[in-house]
Amino acid sequence: MVDADAAAGALAATWQHLTDALPGAWAIRDGGVIAWVSGVAMPTLNGVWAERADADPAVAERLLGRVAATGLPHCLQSRPDVRPALAQLAAAGSMSHAEAIPLMVMETPGDLGSVQQLAGLVIRQLSPDEVWLHAAVAAAGFEAPEELFRQLMTADFLRLPGVRCYVGEADGQAVTTGIGVTLGEAVGVFSIATPPPYRRQGFGAAVTARAVVDGLAAGARWAWLQSSPLGYATYGRLGFRTIETWPCWVTS
Repeated sequence: MVDADAAAGALAATWQHLTDALPGAWAIRDGGVIAWVSGVAMPTLNGVWAERADADPAVAERLLGRVAATGLPHCLQSRPDVRPALAQLAAAGSMSHAEAIPLMVMETPGDLGSVQQLAGLVIRQLSPDEVWLHAAVAAAGFEAPEELFRQLMTADFLRLPGVRCYVGEADGQAVTTGIGVTLGEAVGVFSIATPPPYRRQGFGAAVTARAVVDGLAAGARWAWLQSSPLGYATYGRLGFRTIETWPCWVTS
């Protein structure tokens, strides 16, 4: 059975992997902690994550200082066992407590093939020169500036080994999007987004299922993701289970 250590390790390894495709991005992994800076001005795309339950608070403090020095909005996320120590760091940095983030895993996928088969929906993998389409749909789905997603989702991002990006289309319109990143035995699912007019029709579940199925076909044995409140029930219905819930603090 996949434990929280394995899932947290997969998250940290993925941040390191994505760094290669982002100009000016960097990652430092030390003392059970990872600091990652994407360069994109979104709090959850820069920050410090306590990867291990015995993460060293002194290392977390040092790395948080380096992240803060960039001037970018950033976050601090903690394994539950080290929450008290990291909460003190967040308070010292005047960071605000945000929504706790469930870390979810799927070890025994059910019939994900049928989840993808929605009448009128066609899911296809995007090529690097179509990356703009993911940025447009994701921005609409997260209701955030498109420019931020264009900074993150470069053609080089889609050329990284194990990275797949999808768009789902219905009646000629792009209605959902998502990303799967396969590294070793795990496939991570990211940026599942459906613009408001197209929600509650199963589109987000379908693209999530596609990302997991392709990851498993590429050699992964299990899937993981960090859920937003909006997607939590959907991921549970697909077969993901919450393995830990991480407190999160963000800069204001």
